[in-house]
Order: sequence, then structure tokens, then C-alpha cells
Amino acid sequence: MSVGTPPLVNLAHSDPNSVPQDISPGSEQQGFATATPQNAGQNPVRVKRRRHLPASEDPSKNQVFYFVDSNSSSREKRAHVMRHHVQEKRKQLKHARPRSDSDKRVHRPLRYLSWQQKKLLLNGDDSEVIEYKRSEDEITPKDVSIMPVEPNSSAPASYSVSPVTLLDASGKDPFDSLPVTCTREDFILMDCWTNRLTYWSGEPRLIKDQVFRAVLNHPLPFQSIVLAYCSRWRAHAYGLKWNPEVEQHVGRATKGLEQVMKGGMKIDTDSLAMALTGMAIQEERFGSKQHARGYVDQAVQILRSRSGSNRVAEALLHYVQFMLMPLHPAVPEDGQQWLVTFLRGAEELMLEHSSDAYLSSVPQRRSTFQMDSPLFPLLSSGPRPSHVPLQSRIYIITKTAPTQELTRTAALIYITAALWDFQGSPSKTGRFLDHLRAIVKNHELDRFPACESFVWLLLLEGYEADLQEPERSWSTSELLKLYKQLQPELQFLFSEILFSLLMLTPPIRGIDVFERELYSSMPEVQEEP
Repeated sequence: MSVGTPPLVNLAHSDPNSVPQDISPGSEQQGFATATPQNAGQNPVRVKRRRHLPASEDPSKNQVFYFVDSNSSSREKRAHVMRHHVQEKRKQLKHARPRSDSDKRVHRPLRYLSWQQKKLLLNGDDSEVIEYKRSEDEITPKDVSIMPVEPNSSAPASYSVSPVTLLDASGKDPFDSLPVTCTREDFILMDCWTNRLTYWSGEPRLIKDQVFRAVLNHPLPFQSIVLAYCSRWRAHAYGLKWNPEVEQHVGRATKGLEQVMKGGMKIDTDSLAMALTGMAIQEERFGSKQHARGYVDQAVQILRSRSGSNRVAEALLHYVQFMLMPLHPAVPEDGQQWLVTFLRGAEELMLEHSSDAYLSSVPQRRSTFQMDSPLFPLLSSGPRPSHVPLQSRIYIITKTAPTQELTRTAALIYITAALWDFQGSPSKTGRFLDHLRAIVKNHELDRFPACESFVWLLLLEGYEADLQEPERSWSTSELLKLYKQLQPELQFLFSEILFSLLMLTPPIRGIDVFERELYSSMPEVQEEP
């Protein structure tokens, strides 16, 4: 009978005395002797090897028949059925499996692995790029495309990469998020930006993280702010004014800006302003202060002429403007009048806020700037010990620029200007003061005072829309520029007067003293370009 006709082989009525046995791998080629209790003592039946008939095109002719008689045991019946089952399974697998490597690549779907799109650093060569070689003076954004594979085409053989290399690559940019391709040295520069660079007051992680995320939108600001700036800082830290790494990164950023000005590179205005701002701060600290003013002026023209710009881009521009030192240490006459007028307005505001009627409507105004307030360590004149460990102080960005005092005064000016804007609304004043206390607490600036991070949060204007006023940051920047042209004694007196007025306390040396010393200390007045 045919194997495909199971009713003639009734496996349900098997001999109860027979014991099922496992089928050995060689059972496909062997027959089985019939063993019963009656003939167990007789000579065993000789095992005959089955002959394989030649294969035929007709599937019905390829069937193997097994004839059953009364002497056939249930064990041999089971063995035959199992043998047929194994043979059929092997035939199915044989026809389903491709016969060559090229066939395998056709039938197997092409998997995309990000590390296969990169040329990895297998030999530790620092100069070899990770994805593809780019020219020495050009910024090339990533352009990784996946080609569709035709059903009958053959794909190239995959790379054989060691697990160590895979882990090494995945730890650098596992999500392919960087806007440019980077060498091993570039990753070191990125590590300086994200994890190393710090101020005397501590690491400004809030500023660095937000700026880093913002510059990922375009290769040019990433090149200017992260790679070029950190390469110049690194050379400066080792006592070098210039080296090939600085020349490479600054050259790429400069050429990228030239391409933008000529219309050869597409870029949004916020990214362009950030790239110019990045060039300005590195020129201010490691290059030409005159060139820094030129870059800042271009960035101001871009962001000043439009509304609704990126908050981080505008905050970065104001923050860098706070850090730029004046070329001419002399306050022009109209600037002197503006400084005195601003102090007179702050004094008038203090008198209004000191009244019982106002304090009853805004009770937090009395305590917000007092000694037990979380804002006092930030806005007071010091002393300011550093929280940076000794072994990490090599990463302090600059040890000469008074970043803490500049940002402290900028915060005093900004807060005073905001309170003046909310003069007719006790509700806005109260909400603004609550916001100040909240950001200081949330970012632990009361425990680790950092005026740089505090003024950055002020520039972001993270409060309700009716409290926001972009013009406030611009006026703060202009007034701070005049402050930086004062002599050190007048700078200290100006900031102390502002802080005393915020504390609702009359200053020891008042505005009249400041005005008298201001006019007497400025014999020559020269306009700053």
C-alpha cells in the first residue's frame, strides 16, 4: 500500500507487548527484524538494506511502499512512518534552502545596521575618519542613503567587524545624531564641551547641554561652537596659539560662513546667528577682539531684524555679548546719563515697593532678596569659593575674565528692568518673583551658586507669555556694555546700589555719590564703534 494511505496500517491496534524504541539516525537506511516472543530463540532474521529507486518526475511514482502482513510488528510500522516523515521534512528543507551564497543574499532581506555604514577605526588611526573622508577645508553634512536591492541582484559581502569595534563605535554616536562626520580627535573635542569645560563657579551643564542640542540642527554652528571653539581652548590650555587642529576647524568654520554669504550653503537664520556667535566668543577669548565685534554685529543684524527667533539662539547671543569686554574703557556722555537715570528709576521703584499697601498685595517682595532667600548667594557680592575640584581646574574656560561679576550685574539689571515693566501690576510682580525662586530651587543654584547659569535662565524667559518681553534682554545687554566701560570702583558701586535697592534697603553710598564720581572720572569720552 502507499505510505499516504494510513487506514491499511492501523497504528492504534499495536501489539501491547512491543516496546517503542527511539529511531537512530541510521534508521533511514536499515530494515528492522521482526521480533516476537515465539521466535525470540531462533536465528535472527538477516537485515536487508532497502534499495532506493531512481527518482521520477511523477511524484506518485516516488512513493515508497511498505507491505504489511500478519507477521509485521507495530514497531516496524512506526519506524516506517517515522522514516517517511523525516525524509519528507528533509526534502522540504532542501528545496527551501538556497543552494549558493548569492542565492542566500537574494532571498534574505537586507538588514540596515548603522555601524555597517561607517568605516570604523580598526587600527586606532587617529587621523582616519569614521564615515568617509572629507576635505580639509569643507564642512560636509552626513548623507547616508540606503539603496533598494532588486530581488534578483546580489548584495556585496558584509564587513567582518570585531565586537570590540562595534561597542567602540556604538558608544560614540549610536543614533547617528551628529550633523557632521567626526574623527577620533573630534570626539575628544566634543567630550571637552559636554563633560569638561567649566567656570570657576562650576560646570555650566545647563548652558552647554541646551546649546549642544541646538547646534545639532546644522553642521556650521556645530563646527563653529563645539569643534572650533574647543580646539582653540585646548591649544590655549597647552600654551599654544595655533596648531594644525585649530587651523583645520577654524578654517572649516570660516569657509562655511563664506559659502553662506555667497549663497553656496543653505542655512536658517537662527543657525547662522549661532555660528557667528560661536566665532565671536572664540575670537574674544583666543583671538582678535576686533574680529569678535564684527561677528557679533552680524549676528545682531540677523536676530534683531526678525521676531520669533529661536530662544536658545537669542539667549546665546546676549550671553556672549555679556562676556565681550569693551575696546575703549570710556563711557560716552549719553551713556553716563543712561546709567544714572536707570539707578534713579530703581530708587523710585524701591520706594513704591516699600509701602505697606504694596507689600500687602505682594508679600513675597519683602523677602525675595533678603539674606535668608535662595537668591541672596547669587546676587550678593561674594565671596565666591569654587566648587571645581583641583584636578579639574585645568578645564576652567578662562581664569582672567570676570564672568561671575559680569553675569551677576547682568542679572541685577535684568531683574530691575522686569520689576519696572510690571510696575502697574502686583500680580505680574508676584508671579515673576515666584518664578525666580522656583528656577533657583529647581536647578540647585542656592546650594551651588552660579551666576552664569542663573542669567542664562533669565534670558530664556521660561515664564508665562504675559511676563515675557524680548526687548528686556536687548536693553540689558546695552546697559551692561556701559557698565563694563566704568572703572572697577564705579562698577562695584553700581552693582551694590542695585542690589541694595532690590533688598528694599537704602544704599550706604547713594546715587548722588555714583553720579559725582562718574562725571569726574571720565575726562575723555570716546564712542565705541
